[in-house]
Order: sequence, then structure tokens, then C-alpha cells
Amino acid sequence: MQGPISSVVRMDRRGDVMVLTITHPPVNALSASVRVALAEGVTAALADPEIQAVVLCGEGKGFSAGADIAEFGKVIPTARLGDLCLLIENASKPVIAALHGVALGGGLELAMAAHYRIAGARALVGLPEVNLGLLPGAGGTQRLPRLIGAKEALRLMLTGVPIGAAEALAMGLVDRVVEKGVTEAAIAMAAEGLSPRRTADRRTWLKDMRAYQAAVGEARTAQEGNRLPAPERIIDCVEAASVLTLQQGLNAEEAAFGDLVDTPQAAGLRYAFFAERRAALPPSAVAAKGVTQVATLGIWGVDDMASDLAFQALSGGLRVIFAAPDRAALVRALERVAARQEQAVVAGQLTEDARDADWARLTTSATSEVLALAEVVLTTADAPPLPDDQGAGVRAAMGAAQAGGPDVALTVPDATGGMAELSLTADAPPEPVARVLALARRLGWRVVFAGPGGPIELALRQALAGAVAHLEAGGVARTEVTAALAAYGIGSGPTSFLPPAPRGGAAIVARCLAAMAAEGARMLQDGRARRPLDIDAVALLSGLMPRWEGGPMYQADQRGLLLLRQDLIALAETAPLFLPAGVIDDLIAEGQSFASLNGR
Repeated sequence: MQGPISSVVRMDRRGDVMVLTITHPPVNALSASVRVALAEGVTAALADPEIQAVVLCGEGKGFSAGADIAEFGKVIPTARLGDLCLLIENASKPVIAALHGVALGGGLELAMAAHYRIAGARALVGLPEVNLGLLPGAGGTQRLPRLIGAKEALRLMLTGVPIGAAEALAMGLVDRVVEKGVTEAAIAMAAEGLSPRRTADRRTWLKDMRAYQAAVGEARTAQEGNRLPAPERIIDCVEAASVLTLQQGLNAEEAAFGDLVDTPQAAGLRYAFFAERRAALPPSAVAAKGVTQVATLGIWGVDDMASDLAFQALSGGLRVIFAAPDRAALVRALERVAARQEQAVVAGQLTEDARDADWARLTTSATSEVLALAEVVLTTADAPPLPDDQGAGVRAAMGAAQAGGPDVALTVPDATGGMAELSLTADAPPEPVARVLALARRLGWRVVFAGPGGPIELALRQALAGAVAHLEAGGVARTEVTAALAAYGIGSGPTSFLPPAPRGGAAIVARCLAAMAAEGARMLQDGRARRPLDIDAVALLSGLMPRWEGGPMYQADQRGLLLLRQDLIALAETAPLFLPAGVIDDLIAEGQSFASLNGR
């Protein structure tokens, strides 16, 4: 048999080697159809007496990025990835996984079930399931420690951070690394007369049980105080791998995975995953523009944000035109840029040659005419208005959009990275938006699109501050409020190591969440936000709320809009910031939730 098994897997006979290629763009996700087709291909290859080995590979940019996100949270009883992995591991002929690009999550689990692994030099492998509140559910917790030992296996699974091919080779996760032609190298490898080598039979790392258990103990100690349940269950499964057979360990892993899927933290993290990605999708007219390049950034104004932005843009390889009418202020801003560069040199983050090259790409001016050479010009809040006939054709305010201001406003809370909001008017032309988006992405910012009228994050933080003031006016001590918010994770950033919740903390947090949901509803009603998920994405990416809580609009849906409305009406008697917007009444009348607005 040769040719497509289905639209997502191709079978090619190469001499006595059967090559099974995943052809499921854009990331070769292991959907049910892919799993079925791979199982059919492996079974056919094993039944063919002329086939001596099987090579698994991926078409396009990578081997496989893992699970199909469209199946997240769904129970699909057939074509389980774990069964496919067992079929491969128990194969009577050698199976070689040829890895290029990324092999993440289920993609790496599939590769670990193969008897041999060969990787391209720029391949990345990892198990990021912990970032979704889960653990690897297709044998990853059992096969990885057998391949590389408990310590490194726990590091990869507890951090979720992928590693490069060279590191994977050093730790024994892959057998060979080649500069190019990884599939051809795998076919050549199959000609060496290899025999099946089951990961289940690998015992090297299990011989020193004292070291194995010490690694487990160290991981448990390091995870004390973690609010998320997944790390503890990952450690449990890795410990089980040292004393159970593979099948028994797989059973324990399956039970742990099932428990984690049903936790509110995993549900919140799955929602966050989707919300952050959908919030970053540009309007259709902008997407239709295709890839836009930005080589030169103009900055009009000299506040600290402008200096930090200039430093980051230079570090990112951009040419920068830094202009301001106040020469003395411009000199001070340049001194700040230079100081940032020197700090980077001292810290070993920047070489002296690179610093000099960055500085050579910087142009300064006390007038705005030179800004016409920039593809994008960002203006700061302290800068005077640019004349209509000067500067680039694409301008964006770096801060809150103002009435009568530009079509595009870029809000960057921290110019050193993180999240950026792009606030657009309804009739914003796609070309300026595409250019500003290209700039933001080149600088490594995670973009959220919003409507005109001001940044979402600022509105949420003002609502939170109003709720805190309301609590204090009602007699709640600032220390109690601070402790409750810290225990919940509000303003704590990405950490999940949080202090215990104080008595009465739940009521304090509920008041603050209600205030943010009320403001979010007003933003939906007046157009400052496009969808509830955009509000939630801003809350998560800015570090205002922990990712596993999903955001204020998600939490409002978990509470229920009818109960939320009752809470808001009672609170609005003493504080207008709690007054419920009409969109809440409309959704209740229609039996809908905030999530129903996310399809827009």
C-alpha cells in the first residue's frame, strides 16, 4: 500500500521501510482522524512481510504540536492516543520517529513510544500539559522517566518548557541529531538492522532507586504551596513509574488525567488558552493584508516608556528615529537608553559590538520631519501633536485612545514586553493596523484587539481600585483586602505559589470580581471591548488575574449572570461602579451567558 491513507496521513514505501507522514496542517495536531490513520498505517506495515521498519514523521514545519485543541475537554472514546502508543511500542518491527520542528505534548508521547528517535538540529521537544492544568495522558509520565530518569523527567513536565535537540540528545531522549534531512536519516538508520526496543523495558534509570526517590522528594518539596493540582499528580505518576509495570502505571496516569480534566483550574486554563489566542486574531480585513514588515520605528516624545521602547526596538534589530522638540529631555532619554544598554552588557545579555551596532541604528532629532522615514510612528502622552503633513502615514498613540485621536492606539503597560492592546475605531483602515500589529509582534508583545475609548486593562484596574475603596469604606481593613487578593492571585502575575486564603477572603474577592465584571459589561455595551474573551485575555496577559481563574467575565459566567445581577444591584445602592449594564439584563432574558457573545 502506498499513498494517502486519509487526508491527514500519507503512506510511502521506501524500499523495505514504510514511511508514515502526518499531513495535518498547520501543526500536525493529533486529531482522532490522524490517530486512526496512523494506527491503520502501522498495522498495515506490520502485516506486510516485505516491510522491515516503520518511520514516523511530519510534513511541513514540525513533527506534531500535540493534541488537537478542538478536542480539548471532549471525551473521544475511540482512537485514543494511548492505544496508538501501545500499538507502536509493541510493534514487532522497529519504529523510528523522525522529529523536526516541534514535537510537543502528544507528539512527543508518540515519539517516546517509538523504538528510536532521531531529531533535526533545530527541533524542539517538550511536554507542556501542565500549562493547561493537566499531565501527559498517553504514557508520558511513565515513558519519560524510563528514558531520562526521574529528575530530568520531572523538570520537563513540571515546567512545561521545551528543550532543543542537543539537550535532548545529551539526556538520552533522542538517539541521534542531524543537521538536515531527518526523514532520510531515519530511513538510513532503519537499514542498520535495528531491532525493536521497547521503552517499557528500559531499566537503566530505575536501578538506582535511592536517586530516583530523592528526585521525587525534591520535586515534592519544591511544589509545596502550589495552588494548582497538576504538579502533585505528575509527581505521583513519576513515582509510580518506579514501582509499577508500564500498564499499571498507564492505568494510574489515566485516572490522574481524568481527575485533573474535571478540576476548575484545568477548565479555567483551557478557557485561557482559547481566549488568549482568539483575542490575538486580527480583524478579517487586517488578516487579509498578509504579512507586513516594519524595519524603522519612529518615536515622538521622551517619557520613560519611550526610552524603554527605543531600547527594546534597537535590541530587536529595528532602526529607530527618536524625536522630541525638547532637546534637553531628548538627551536625558538617550542617556536612559545608553544606561539600559550598559546594564545589558554587564549582565552578559549584550555584547559590546552588538551595543555599538544597535546605537548605529539610532537617529535623533528635535523636529518631526525626519519621522517621515519610519513605517510606524508612536507618540507618547507627553508629546505635542504631530502636524498633519509631517511624520509617517501610519501613526498610533502609545497609550489610551482619545476622542478625535488616531484610528489606532497602542497601549503598552510595560515596554519591555508582555501584552499590548490595539484599540481600533470601527472604520480603522487595515494598512495602519497591519503595520502596528507587525511592530508589536516583532517586539514580542502579545496583542489583544480592543475597540476605541481607552485600554481595557486600565478600566479593569480602576474597577478593582473602586471595589477596594468600597470595601475599606465599609470597614474592611486594607490588610485584609490585600491578603485576600494575594491569596486569590490578583496582581500576582504568573505564579501559582500563593499564601493561604484568610477568613472572609472569599467575600472580598467576590466583591472585586463583581466590580470588574460590571465594568467589563459596560465595555461590551459601549464598544470599548469587542467580546468578553478579549476582556479576559487582557486580565490574564497583564497579570491582573491568574490564568487558571479564566478572567472576570469567565468567572461571572461561573457564578451565573442572574446571581451576578442580584449582587450588583445590592452593591449599587452604595457605589455606582457596581451598577449592572443593560447587556446583563439582555443576556439573562435570552437565557445566555457572556460566553455566548464570544462568537462575534
